[in-house]
Amino acid sequence: MTDIKQPSAAVIGLGAQGLVTVKNLLEEGYDVTGFDRNEYVGGVWHYAAEHNVTALPSTVVNISRERACFTDFPFPDGTSSYPSSAEVDRYLNGYADAFNLRPHLRLGTTIQSITRNETKNTWSITVQSRASSQSLTLDFDKLVLAVGPHSKPIHPQIANQQAFTGVFLHSIAFKDPHRFANKRVLVIGASNTAADTCTSLIGIASKVYISHRHGALILPRILKDGTSLDHSASYRTFALQQMLDAYLPNQARMFFDAFLARIVAQEFGALNPEWRFTPAPSLDHQVPTVSDTLVPALRAGTITSCAAPARISGEHTVELQDGTIVEVDAIICCTGYHLDLSLLGPYDPTKRPGAHLATPALYQNIFSLDYPDSLAFIGLAITPNPAFLIADLSSMALAQLWSRKPSSSSLPPKPEMQNWYAAHLAWVAGVRAKSPHEKFVKLTVRNGPWLSWVDEVAGLDMSRHLSYLSGDAWRFWWEDRKLCGLVLGGIFSPHMYRLFESGRRRRWEGARSAVFKVNEDVSERIRRRREGKDETAT
Repeated sequence: MTDIKQPSAAVIGLGAQGLVTVKNLLEEGYDVTGFDRNEYVGGVWHYAAEHNVTALPSTVVNISRERACFTDFPFPDGTSSYPSSAEVDRYLNGYADAFNLRPHLRLGTTIQSITRNETKNTWSITVQSRASSQSLTLDFDKLVLAVGPHSKPIHPQIANQQAFTGVFLHSIAFKDPHRFANKRVLVIGASNTAADTCTSLIGIASKVYISHRHGALILPRILKDGTSLDHSASYRTFALQQMLDAYLPNQARMFFDAFLARIVAQEFGALNPEWRFTPAPSLDHQVPTVSDTLVPALRAGTITSCAAPARISGEHTVELQDGTIVEVDAIICCTGYHLDLSLLGPYDPTKRPGAHLATPALYQNIFSLDYPDSLAFIGLAITPNPAFLIADLSSMALAQLWSRKPSSSSLPPKPEMQNWYAAHLAWVAGVRAKSPHEKFVKLTVRNGPWLSWVDEVAGLDMSRHLSYLSGDAWRFWWEDRKLCGLVLGGIFSPHMYRLFESGRRRRWEGARSAVFKVNEDVSERIRRRREGKDETAT
């Protein structure tokens, strides 16, 4: 039988999302070239002193190493329980080496333009490398943007801002806490970045304020019993939540919000209402703030919570929305980022009629509605699951749906994809309506239905092997009860998504042993943590 020639594909952006996309496309036989303007892979996880979006050396991942990894590549032994940015950077470079991705990557390459060649049915990409002054135009059958949602800083507009003579910057430019030694610093926002920025300034700045408009759900990484936060829920727990989300979405939201509220109460006790973090918003409306140190710092007085700024009232004074005046030498805006897909020009899905930066016109938040057979985006489907896992699953689905192999899945007709997007917008409107501040987590998709879709099209076979209504699931339980028990009730490891053979995405032969190892390692770490001996805890 003649080998099927797979399409050529360009992947723009070689952070975590881009690397896993290159790997999953190569695995299915695509002719792939990855591009990145930086001279390195890893994206935001590679610290750079330049004015780029990068993690700080002090940044720690909010997901445990057991759940933060890709489906077929665990973090190496000795990695911190919650990896540092440097450890993630090494992990991503190790991933590129392990799967021999580097020969397919063009680093230090700027994308100058992207156009659609309707005659050839290809995408023409004009690039220029730093090593050459000449531009080069290349044609590809498929185009994937994996630039992620953290593209353009959101700069808040504060009344009379020009009157402030101190340091005023966005967190994108916050690289060294020691720059703020002995200064009074106002940090705007209640996000993970805001919490990390505030806590990194303790003992360096003379005064640290965390300034915010609304409440926030503050969660610890490590619980009092020695377990990690994200080990509290198993596949069985998430399956119940997904089922509720598919059929009873309001009950699903209440179920998960109540689950997290119990954790907050158990770990932190009652939060001081003067901090203004209560009532906490729903998980549908705002990303939780994960920090072991913020609440203790608030209690100790090393961080002071205050209202959001209303206006600049003097060269070094800020009037807050509650009328309080604070004196500060620096203002750091941890106010997030806009999605920026302007590189695509007329093909930008956020510019389509009815679309928005928070709801780009995409099918399943992956496929262009105008060019679903050739234009896709990885990193724009947000669910309450680790980002590396979702990018891995998204690119597995992409690799199957664009494949020329007869066993692969197919995209639905365009009208069906348009209907999905219309229903998605209606769902988003419903979520916003339930928020007292009309908020929702940007780029979020409905968790249960989205995971069911990716399970089917990528060929993960999770539902078939784990649903109580499936004969194959009962067979799996009968033939391998220990593994089945760990998959359903143990650590919700990404490796389980590579366990089952389906004839679509590639099964990982090491998945079974990896599932066992994850659970054994966690049990040993909990024992050591309770004895005060765990040196990998962060």
